[in-house]
Amino acid sequence: MKIVRFLIIVILSLQIACVSSAQQETAQQVKTERKPFQKSSHVIKQPRQHLHRELDNAKSYDPKPRVVVVDEKAGKYEFRWIGYDRKEKVVAYQRHDAIDAVVEASVEKTADGSFLYQYHFKILPTSPIYFRNFILQILTEDAKPVKIDNNRFYIGQRSNLNLIFKDGIWWSYAFVGTEEERIYGGNTLEFQLTSASLPGIVNCRAVGGEIATLGVGEELPAELDDLIPIFEDLASGYTIAPVESLSGLSKPERAKYLLENLPKFQEAGWMGETTAKNYESILKREDLQEAFEQAKKDLENEFITSEVFHIIEGLNQ
Repeated sequence: MKIVRFLIIVILSLQIACVSSAQQETAQQVKTERKPFQKSSHVIKQPRQHLHRELDNAKSYDPKPRVVVVDEKAGKYEFRWIGYDRKEKVVAYQRHDAIDAVVEASVEKTADGSFLYQYHFKILPTSPIYFRNFILQILTEDAKPVKIDNNRFYIGQRSNLNLIFKDGIWWSYAFVGTEEERIYGGNTLEFQLTSASLPGIVNCRAVGGEIATLGVGEELPAELDDLIPIFEDLASGYTIAPVESLSGLSKPERAKYLLENLPKFQEAGWMGETTAKNYESILKREDLQEAFEQAKKDLENEFITSEVFHIIEGLNQ
């Protein structure tokens, strides 16, 4: 009986070990999938309190300001109130983060030794609204946009007076075409820029739908006007772009840069948890060459995205 019991324990142990090994193997084989732009946490609420409007005849009235949700998925709202003529006024507003999109970036070295950055901005078929703007953070001054050969887009810099765009230079790839030319879900846009600076992880924003609100002949009550977001409702994400400071880093500093950004790589969907732990082990030894060799294999097996590969590749130069 003791021998039988011993054999049973051995068999069960082997089975558990095989299951554990299979689970670990499965975890290591998980392929990456870039995450779409994240919705803003900004909430459009009802006015908590409001004032009566004063009239010329020393009388006042209640404008009854309120917010009506028209289409939550598409981010459509109406700001309503009673106007001076005692008729209801309606101003439509659309959240800019209602767009469903993902950006894919790659880098190529050109004949003159600089880098060509390419961005494939994919509007997902699920997107309830059309493309309006792709805003990219650049951390160098030598970057140049590649001109788009049509009149539907304008490339310009955003003012850094707004705190959202205070760090670095933010380029805006804005749609300025006609209503008939609007670009909806299922389409992919391509944007390019050149720079001598190495690629690093940066922030980016996506904007969809209507930009401006249409007037109705009088100002919104202050309580409603204060509710309209000013850049607070942009969809956010990560991508890669030129980062001038990377070329001046020492080998230990480059390894540290990668280590510190592993959580962001995971947050962006550029690698899984198991893959991140593998790189953590390598980078703690400051072995950039081993990280690069591993990145070659992982890119081929789709365990990392092109963004991670190009950052590691650049830091090995």
